[in-house]
Amino acid sequence: MSKTIKKEKVETTLDKIIKEIPTSTLTQEIRELCDIIMKEEASNITLPQYIPTGPNKFLTIEVDGPLRHQKGFLTLEREGEEDYVGVFWTLRLDKKDSPLRKHKVHVIEGNSAKKIMYQFAKLVKLYRGE
Repeated sequence: MSKTIKKEKVETTLDKIIKEIPTSTLTQEIRELCDIIMKEEASNITLPQYIPTGPNKFLTIEVDGPLRHQKGFLTLEREGEEDYVGVFWTLRLDKKDSPLRKHKVHVIEGNSAKKIMYQFAKLVKLYRGE
């Protein structure tokens, strides 16, 4: 008989420090707004398996790619403590197993959640051709 040893997760010093750092209210506001928008936009996403993900990607909107055989994704990402960027990703649909490629990065100016979301909405409008 073999004994199964259960490993307990040990809280490190770094884990304790991270817990003590207060979260920015700007980040919380943006994350909450992005969650609401993402729920509404979920029905417009045709390729959910390719959505760029990560801890600092708050919102992803599917848009057309620059070429006929491409699909695009526009993400709102946090770069620093309170610095945000809009990133345009492209995916080739004509090649199997084609990776997402970062196509363009837009710096988003703003010191409030409203201004940051407004700047991101302008980018979405641009990429949707409206």
